[in-house]
Amino acid sequence: MKTSLFALALLLSSTCFTTAQDFYLPSSSKSKKAVAALHQAAELYGNVHFAQGNEKTAEALAEDPNLFMAHVNAVQFASKANKPAIIEKALAVDASNFNEAEKIMRGLMEKWAQDLDYLPTEEMKALVAAYPKTPQATEWASLHAFFTAKDVEAGLAYSQKLAKMSPKYGPNYNTMGYMYLKKGEMDKAKAALEKYIASAPKEPNAYDSMGEYYMNTKDYTKAAEYYDKAAKLGLADAKERADKAREMIKQE
Repeated sequence: MKTSLFALALLLSSTCFTTAQDFYLPSSSKSKKAVAALHQAAELYGNVHFAQGNEKTAEALAEDPNLFMAHVNAVQFASKANKPAIIEKALAVDASNFNEAEKIMRGLMEKWAQDLDYLPTEEMKALVAAYPKTPQATEWASLHAFFTAKDVEAGLAYSQKLAKMSPKYGPNYNTMGYMYLKKGEMDKAKAALEKYIASAPKEPNAYDSMGEYYMNTKDYTKAAEYYDKAAKLGLADAKERADKAREMIKQE
């Protein structure tokens, strides 16, 4: 996984674990097609299919240009240079019928309109407080804490809470694994990434992340093995990482 891309690894979600209504934050949109595409985008983002996630976000906005949470997706996955224009579109959506989640995120958009480096710590706390039983709220808080605020401990606390709420939700274990890697707690990192693979055995990113774990532990043979699995499942740039791992084996 390219952790720099949260820019982030945000908005992970999947209907495999709970119903969409239970897992996702609510939307005021009346378009079922738009909301379905929004949820599909979240699942794609969660497993690091960023290009496909962006396509689904665009599809959601084509169905309902006023789908505010789709604008939120677009902002969070845009480059810093492109964010202002997208934020402007988000803030142009009529907020008169917004639910609490949309109000909180609109407040964040207003802050980002003034300062793109603003840290959304308080907004994420508010989101979790407003939706304590909605996994996506906790997931967003975890991702923003880890990737945006660089607060590993806060991110891990949210991630552990999410694991209890949605124990079969694979992408959360991926994020958790990277948090433990950051802390140098390698056994816990491995255990978390093993859960990601078990929860999402057909996702190439699960194996790519385990490959990165083994690169960190300098087990280059294992790293190459997992990168090869990721490449076989369709993650093209995993082959380059597998080749690098094999080069490291030669240097030992």
